[in-house]
Amino acid sequence: MSETRSDCPVPPAANLKTPRALQSALVHSGGVAVFKLQYPLFLLTFLGLTNLASAAAPTLTYLFPGGGQRGSTVAVTCTGKFDWPIRIDAPGVVVEPGEKSGQLTITIPSDLAADRVWIRLYNAEGASVAVPFLIGDLREINETEPNNAPQEAESFEQAGLIVNGVLKGADTDSYSVPLEAGQTLVAAIDAHTRLGSPIDTILQVALPNGIVVADNHDDHGLDPRLAFTASTAGRYIVRVFGFSSEPNTNISLQGGDNCVYRLTLTTGPYVTHVVPLSVNADNPGTVEPRGWNIPAGTQAVASPFGAPDAADLLEQEPRTDLRIPLPSRLGFAHREDFAHGGRVRLVPYATSLALPRAGEEPPQRLELPHAVTGCLRTPGQADRFLVSLGKGNPLLLTVEARTLGLPPDPLVRLFDPEGKKVAEIDDSAGTRDAVLAHTAAREGDYTIVVTDRHRAGSERAYYQLTARLDEPDFELTTTGGEFVLPADKPLEVVVNVVRRGAAGPITVAAVDLPEGITAEPAVSETSGDSSKKVTLKLSGNGSPFSGRIRLVGTMSAPRELQHDVRTPARLNGSFSTLWLTAIAAANTSPAEPDKPAK
Repeated sequence: MSETRSDCPVPPAANLKTPRALQSALVHSGGVAVFKLQYPLFLLTFLGLTNLASAAAPTLTYLFPGGGQRGSTVAVTCTGKFDWPIRIDAPGVVVEPGEKSGQLTITIPSDLAADRVWIRLYNAEGASVAVPFLIGDLREINETEPNNAPQEAESFEQAGLIVNGVLKGADTDSYSVPLEAGQTLVAAIDAHTRLGSPIDTILQVALPNGIVVADNHDDHGLDPRLAFTASTAGRYIVRVFGFSSEPNTNISLQGGDNCVYRLTLTTGPYVTHVVPLSVNADNPGTVEPRGWNIPAGTQAVASPFGAPDAADLLEQEPRTDLRIPLPSRLGFAHREDFAHGGRVRLVPYATSLALPRAGEEPPQRLELPHAVTGCLRTPGQADRFLVSLGKGNPLLLTVEARTLGLPPDPLVRLFDPEGKKVAEIDDSAGTRDAVLAHTAAREGDYTIVVTDRHRAGSERAYYQLTARLDEPDFELTTTGGEFVLPADKPLEVVVNVVRRGAAGPITVAAVDLPEGITAEPAVSETSGDSSKKVTLKLSGNGSPFSGRIRLVGTMSAPRELQHDVRTPARLNGSFSTLWLTAIAAANTSPAEPDKPAK
């Protein structure tokens, strides 16, 4: 068997249209039989592979290209350290291993309601971390070198595509696109924020003589986006270069084989977010895409995030100190003729848009719980809302913008019924967003004021305010997402516990474990060491297993609640399942994969 490392070749992408659903089929790769399942593809089983048990667990560092077009089949190279062929887990898409080491063919369903899926490699010894693979709607190509200088720029006949590239060193990638006078070009990079590439990229639009006419550094995290309107017709050069995403003493262009990026170039609609940012889960309806080149009044259907058969296996919003309501789930809205798409939160309570207010108009009244989407359109704008509280009511406010990829740096103030400021919060939970908790000292109407910390405003300055009464609650996370149960001793899984309010005892248990693997529940008490952390011990009988398991926490008092244990936040996503590999005893055959738990 061969071993694939970071210098493996990169094949060209193939954009071949495929049916929406692929029927189960038996295919062959390298003389080894492979079952290809209809999406979601849980597993690829290699039969007769007797030496996998002695192989090391695989690693996976990145994929190239880092994404593909919805409804297409893409040739992809995975880079890491592994023996080939390998088992592959990729909920939401269909993956076939190529004959050459590290090469995959990924088929993306045309109705996949997601902008990102995660792919992992595994064998009988363990699993790699899952790596992201982005989903788009425009046609895709891979960059062609050399393209450093303006005269070497890769030339396109028109915009409306995604370029998959790599900044391999002190590299500048250049692309030439034609524009008509008055036409607006949107150029946007996905690299660090959604792909995890260790590069801080910069975008420039220049004339053929090198004069820069537009540029952007950080728009969505460390990734740049810009919209440039041409004053005269002609060709324009779009340049991409970057620095390390980790500050260091080397002030120079940097890159590497793992500095993968996706450059969107379009004169058509490009979506940065949708409005409202939250909709009711029972009736999501439609939302309005916002961004650049989008006709006013355009609507898109809001759907639960993921493939119909794999929604619970794709990523979810992470649990953080921003206090996102736990009954919520992730949704998605897109249009096939638009670049990009927008995530939307599905919540079990009322949602609305902030109403325009001018002068001394009364604040907008909110009935709790409520999620309202607002926009700070003008510099210094302050949006005001009223909530009615009883004495002793614990109010919890969360204002999100930067963590949703939006420009505002929110500042939130709370005033009591007499107009006295009783609380003010700027940055919370290590972010620019804000969380404010306050217990009402008196009954009456309290005024919430939301503004930008720097008094900035624009048509893109949307934010989301969630107002609710704080109730006893809890959040559970693990220290990782992949675990190995040895054949001869138990596995200890540490679960971190965050208590909200007067949360009672919490019982953490493993559910739907495969035959031969057991785990005693662990109880997180209200005080002591277990109030913040518990350890779940899994034991096996030497039977092999590779697949997902689920851990849940249950609280009975002061109210009944049950929450999944989530993996740690990574690239603003997490999962409600863990990957478990149970090592086979010495006299046992290698694991055949079991159907993962949902």
